[in-house]
Amino acid sequence: METLYEDLEEGNQYEIVVRARDYSRAKEDNRAFELSLEDSNGTRFPFIVWEKSEEGRNYNWQNGCWYRLSGVSINNWPSGKVLHGTSSLRIEKLGMRQSGGQVNLLYLTDSHLGKSEHTYSGSCWPVSPEDGFRTAIERSIQENVNAVIHGGDIFHNPGSGIEDEDVAVCRESLIKLAEHGIPFYFIYGNHERQAGRQIMERFVDDGLAVHLGPRYEVIDDAVAVYGVDYRSDWSDFVFDLESGTGDFQTILCVHQSIAPFTASNNPDCSVDSILEASNVALDLIISGHTHSRSEHQYDGFQALSGGATAKVGESHDDLNPSAELVTVQRDQISSKRLYL
Repeated sequence: METLYEDLEEGNQYEIVVRARDYSRAKEDNRAFELSLEDSNGTRFPFIVWEKSEEGRNYNWQNGCWYRLSGVSINNWPSGKVLHGTSSLRIEKLGMRQSGGQVNLLYLTDSHLGKSEHTYSGSCWPVSPEDGFRTAIERSIQENVNAVIHGGDIFHNPGSGIEDEDVAVCRESLIKLAEHGIPFYFIYGNHERQAGRQIMERFVDDGLAVHLGPRYEVIDDAVAVYGVDYRSDWSDFVFDLESGTGDFQTILCVHQSIAPFTASNNPDCSVDSILEASNVALDLIISGHTHSRSEHQYDGFQALSGGATAKVGESHDDLNPSAELVTVQRDQISSKRLYL
């Protein structure tokens, strides 16, 4: 059985397979390198290589690469368990360990759990957001996807707060995904606010969800996914995404008004401006917020706006409830709309 970070205890030496997420030359005396590693479960932790390590002190590390480390031990510091390379440290480079087959992702957005009615173009009708959300989760299980990504506004979060039954709907669905071994990734939309964020933080603490951010999350050794939470002002936003994704296909998930996905004369930003500002090469941008399904093909790049999972329009097909089945292969990404 493969050793994981949670298995490590003081007083023993171990062999463990890890991925290098980041590394730098150490500035403190007697240290050669300080690294951020992750095990095969995705748990991240620090690793210190000491100058006394003949093999480790001048090693040529590579971000995103997998290694088998032997002769390592654990110390419990106030900040947590820290992995150390002993004088007998041995390092075996395993490579990128990329998936040989395709990876399927279910992308949904703007679920607005807790909303009771929707208004559009002068019309108003009742909605049951929990139906679309549950259906999308069931479709992900039926399609046996590798992961689910939510593009923001899981909860509607009106001024009165979020009802317990809406929290229960979300928890029930996330537990069902976990039981099928399907991870759930998300970003915050403009409707999450403080109450929604507190709920999602509890789900993260319970191991039911992963909050996407500037540090990439790797799915099935084939896809690197980043996330940017909703921002009321993008004029001063600076991209600082973690690099070192190797040959992975890269996806950025955002929740903004983005041209050309919006008819607004004053969008928050544009696909072109994101590509120009990003410090990491992107293969796909997936966005929420507009509640309208649309996709655009560029030369070697794609952008996809997901529709809402509840009914937001009657006359336009792009406003019907849907999710996206995103298929990633080594050199291409495609998407298929799933009506809910």
